[in-house]
Amino acid sequence: GGSVGLVPIDHGYILPSCRHLEEVNICWLYWPQARRGYDEWTLRYIEGLDAEADVSLLRTTLGLPEDCLVTLFVGTTLVQKAAQAGLTLHATGLLMVREEADAPSAMEEAVSRALERCGLSLTGEVSDDEWRSEALREALADAIGATVQAAAQGQRVSETYRSLAKTLCEAT
Repeated sequence: GGSVGLVPIDHGYILPSCRHLEEVNICWLYWPQARRGYDEWTLRYIEGLDAEADVSLLRTTLGLPEDCLVTLFVGTTLVQKAAQAGLTLHATGLLMVREEADAPSAMEEAVSRALERCGLSLTGEVSDDEWRSEALREALADAIGATVQAAAQGQRVSETYRSLAKTLCEAT
């Protein structure tokens, strides 16, 4: 029976509230290895992640606020759906960060859409039971899935244009 504690591994937030995803800062976003695809072992590992079990563990051992636990669910779901769709870690990270300071990121928009689908909002009061609801989890998974699919489609279009441009350059 040892005790469980949370040890920060960086100077940023570990699990900010899903109400404050605008504060996300991903230091590794532009590292070269973030642009590489996942190997098979990593894909299997990601597939085996269990967001609900992790949320339950952190809820019972650390008593983190429910809106922060939603962030864990969002992050795990995003990584799983993005890896499954063939997005790199870089492309996945781009969904989390804002392109412009005053414009929400794709994940901020996805969380907002999911909350609205459940009759909730980022700025309104949300009870712990509402944060924990299966309806919200389903709405989040759907909104994240749609966002990832749009990004994957955009990535495929970009790859097609790059390939076409390369072919044209080689032909001249």
